[in-house]
Amino acid sequence: MDNRLATLLTRGESLTRAEYRVLAHLTEHPLLVGNITVRELAQATFVSTATIMRLCRKLGFSGFSEFTWHCKQLLSDTPHIAAEASPSAELPALFNQFIANYQQTLQWATAEKRRRFADLLREKEHFFLYGAGFSYLFAEYLTKKLQVLGKTAFISGPGDSRNIFLSNASRYQVFIAVSRSGETEQVLDKARIAKNVGMTVVAFTRASANTLAGMADLHFALYDEAVHFAAEAAGVTSFESNLVLLMDLLLLEATG
Repeated sequence: MDNRLATLLTRGESLTRAEYRVLAHLTEHPLLVGNITVRELAQATFVSTATIMRLCRKLGFSGFSEFTWHCKQLLSDTPHIAAEASPSAELPALFNQFIANYQQTLQWATAEKRRRFADLLREKEHFFLYGAGFSYLFAEYLTKKLQVLGKTAFISGPGDSRNIFLSNASRYQVFIAVSRSGETEQVLDKARIAKNVGMTVVAFTRASANTLAGMADLHFALYDEAVHFAAEAAGVTSFESNLVLLMDLLLLEATG
């Protein structure tokens, strides 16, 4: 996010979810300001041009041109790029290893898989996400991202009654499960139900063979240095950071 445009977000209390998404899109992609038409912006954020015009008026501008001019003025003010690090600064020894692990993960996230995820995001509106333990945090992260995009996204975990999922499953089109091991029984239980009611099952797991991966219609495998999934709770690896990077890449490709 460009912090020079961040002040616009403080006016967002009265905005609808769709209007806020337009504003968030510009703060995350400041180079678009002045280089994108109102129609192109509407297409990129899955809203109508009328929504953008209402946004401009709510922010106190007469129209899109005045809004764009104001954004340009904000961007011309204080620089937001921090000074470059000293050439003598050394990166942690494990940094390159983390990067290598992410590159390996991206080799498994093929262009075809990424395209299928993008198609789901464009064609479907109702998403049910599930995660247990640490995985719940990342399922929640993806849920919030989907909500910002205007999707109906619901997050659940082991702490919720099984009946919550049973009573709501038919309302959703896509089931997204996050499970490092791919063997957590609560996750597998929900994935089976999801498949039985016709939902598309998307799974994020470690790359080693696991039950959830075999059940999924679309599986994203992540490199994991841990020798055995039982060590996942205590071990610190690149798995979680790679997971967030992969999720953001998928969302960016689908909405860019």
